[in-house]
Amino acid sequence: MIDYSNISSSIDFIKYYGGICVLDTQQDSSMDFGLKDSMYQNVFINVDAYEGLESAFLGDSLKEGFKIILIPSGIDQVLLYHHKEVIAKFLDKGGILLSFTQNYKEWLPGNSLYIVSEIPLKSRRILTCKHPITRGVKDYDITYRRGVCGFFSRGYFNPPKNAEIFLKDNADCCVGYIDRDSTNGMILSTAGADLFGYGLFEQSTAKRLGLNLLIYLAKIVKERF
Repeated sequence: MIDYSNISSSIDFIKYYGGICVLDTQQDSSMDFGLKDSMYQNVFINVDAYEGLESAFLGDSLKEGFKIILIPSGIDQVLLYHHKEVIAKFLDKGGILLSFTQNYKEWLPGNSLYIVSEIPLKSRRILTCKHPITRGVKDYDITYRRGVCGFFSRGYFNPPKNAEIFLKDNADCCVGYIDRDSTNGMILSTAGADLFGYGLFEQSTAKRLGLNLLIYLAKIVKERF
């Protein structure tokens, strides 16, 4: 049994360092991804990427940039591509970047771009690797939703060298990785898998992904800042 009774301390610590910026190009993506769920205690701060992308990453005359930035699935990747130098500067300063999107443009350092799995959906399985983020999460709960496969992720990446792989499929392809070598920062990237939102509306262990990730991020922030 995993004890999440101290999750508030991890969330408060992240909020003390500015919270998690969610770059939004869809007006309502925070609702789409469940980020306003009470379980997350307002740790997420939505920023209109068309208006505030550069200041979110690098800060401006009024405030510092964020320490943690989340790129949700469905974001305008052309916008990210046009600002890839800004993203690189953020990471070179030690920033933490979370990406849940299916990369088709070369905006993320070290990323190989998204590849659609050739395994038929009904035969594909998502598997957890031993890692704090996947602690207590059952493979079944991220492979199936109400008996149907494919909602969590339908593709994979070729991970950067020395990346920590925390999710893979049954062809041993990488579905989620952490990259500490491509930049001075930390990149967590999944092949379209929403770690915060996927399990919110199910009574399954998938809900632990978001909580585990917050605990993990608090630890990383403490180490870096």
